Amino acid sequence: MSTVAPRPGPACRVAFADVLGEGAYRRLWLSGLCLNSARWMDLVSLGWLAFELTGSPFMVGLAAFVRSAPMMALGPFAGVVADRVPRARVLLLTHSLGVGTGLALAGLFAAGWGRYGPLVGLAALFGVLWALDFPARRTALYALVGPGRVAAAVSLETVSMQIAKMTGPVLAGVGLAKLGPAPVFAAVAFLYALGLLASRGLAPRIGQPAPAPGASLGASLGAGFDAAWRDPTVRGVLLITVLMNVLFFPYQHMLPVFAHEVLAAGPEWLGALVAADGLGALVGALLIASRGGFIPHRRVFATAVLVAPVLLVLLAGARWRWACLSLLVLMGAAESGFAAMQSTLVLLGAPEALRGGAMGILSACIGTQPLGTLWIGFLAGVAGAPVAMAVNGAASLLLIVPVAVPLARLPMRAPGGPPR
Repeated sequence: MSTVAPRPGPACRVAFADVLGEGAYRRLWLSGLCLNSARWMDLVSLGWLAFELTGSPFMVGLAAFVRSAPMMALGPFAGVVADRVPRARVLLLTHSLGVGTGLALAGLFAAGWGRYGPLVGLAALFGVLWALDFPARRTALYALVGPGRVAAAVSLETVSMQIAKMTGPVLAGVGLAKLGPAPVFAAVAFLYALGLLASRGLAPRIGQPAPAPGASLGASLGAGFDAAWRDPTVRGVLLITVLMNVLFFPYQHMLPVFAHEVLAAGPEWLGALVAADGLGALVGALLIASRGGFIPHRRVFATAVLVAPVLLVLLAGARWRWACLSLLVLMGAAESGFAAMQSTLVLLGAPEALRGGAMGILSACIGTQPLGTLWIGFLAGVAGAPVAMAVNGAASLLLIVPVAVPLARLPMRAPGGPPR
């Protein structure tokens, strides 16, 4: 299976416009933009409100753990679901669950019942819908565009994620500062409703999984794990994904503490910090998508995961707000290369019948982040957020180097051809 797209040609140069020219892809893209905007609004709101309600970095980490744990626990099962259940039905279910959860949180805070326990408990439902949505959405995308355009399509999906990462945190930060939690969560519900509308009518285009084989759920899970582990590229991607999510990405959940205690900033600046990360990721995703199909996937992936931890160490030592914004822009660009190539490499490396299962395993690896949020919350409570971020950045770099460098050196293969 190819892990590097063909050399540049007319088809590669028009891949970006070609993918966007499909109406079904645009609708899938729009629904993803709505979902991700709502996701970033709820993540920023959860971190800020958890710290406001408890004053404890550890409780912020615990809230992030509960929010993200469903991805780790349900990811492989959600992947099998994506291989067996109509994808359009899964997408409609996740958007509907988002509408209900957002309205419940808005109602609680409007009634004056907004407390840490209900906030975190309902946030777990957001985690469940994300666990279900990720493999179904990625396999639907692959069904729409096929292997030749998957890199451009995933990059454009990453673009929508980064636009959401810019707008969602700003809306949440300004909303919390000016209006309070209830209107913010009402806006989250509204975004999920828009995504629900965009998802309607996609069923004929995003494919129906093949009829489920006679294998049991456990056998299907085992086959997916075996296929993923046997491919050296997929295996390397999964290992690095775990390391990035346990040691690197938990810094995002400490940004409310970092903004409050280190930068002496309010929720508006917290939104700006997260949005700066999104701006960098947006630029990175656009650069990747503009290259069409000609992208050295593994090398981009390896470079991104080696650069990002270095920037995190630098961020931990920064005290000037504008310097922090600049570093987060650069970090976002690196994170974009990681995110786009991560899904692309797994989609291209997985067998067709197990593609949803492979994406479910990837989502479980992404879902290991709760382990890291508990750790960084504990460490920040003992030594402070900057020390916790610096320790995690250095540790992630040391552990990723032995996996990323050999991955980048694997021979490139053209579709259907021998290594070259």
